[in-house]
Amino acid sequence: MKAAMLVVFAVSFAAPAGQIAVDPCSVQEKDPEWLVYDDGTAAWLSWGGMYRGVWFNVKDFNPSGAGAIVSQVEFWFYHHASYPWDTSDFYAEIWSGDSTCPISLLNQTQTTAVHYAPVVVTYDPAIVCEAEFWVFVNPEMSSGGWPSILSDGTPGTHSFFSDGLSWEPLDSGDYFIRAYAEITLALNNTTWGELKTVF
Repeated sequence: MKAAMLVVFAVSFAAPAGQIAVDPCSVQEKDPEWLVYDDGTAAWLSWGGMYRGVWFNVKDFNPSGAGAIVSQVEFWFYHHASYPWDTSDFYAEIWSGDSTCPISLLNQTQTTAVHYAPVVVTYDPAIVCEAEFWVFVNPEMSSGGWPSILSDGTPGTHSFFSDGLSWEPLDSGDYFIRAYAEITLALNNTTWGELKTVF
């Protein structure tokens, strides 16, 4: 019992501010059309940083990808009794940009978080994105960064948090932020040559 308590204390002590461990819990798996970086098992909840987001690169899912048409995004939040939210409302945002940072806002939608259930934002018309884009939580309606979002415990390279000036990698895993997208493909030179012969 003491050893287990020491492990929990050590993990909690090692966690950055605004992040605590939760008992591992499964999150709903997605169809292949969903772009997903998390491993499906939630291990942390986080409210640190002014923004929390995932940088998507469609080439990770299809090497021939040239862009994405995003029709839905999904978030998973966790309302811990010891860390109550001051609001459930947040802005779901899609931005253009590469791995260094978001560049320009493509969509901002006010959304309400729920505890341990998918929060889905649907876009009609869908949002046309380049091969690299960002989806993130903007909690500016909160005084403390709420609602708290779930992340897995497998270190990744696609989740970041920001104080509004710079973007820092989330070392503990990937946020449960997913995108339902049709990946658009680049036409290669052979295809262009074939098209020219038709005309």
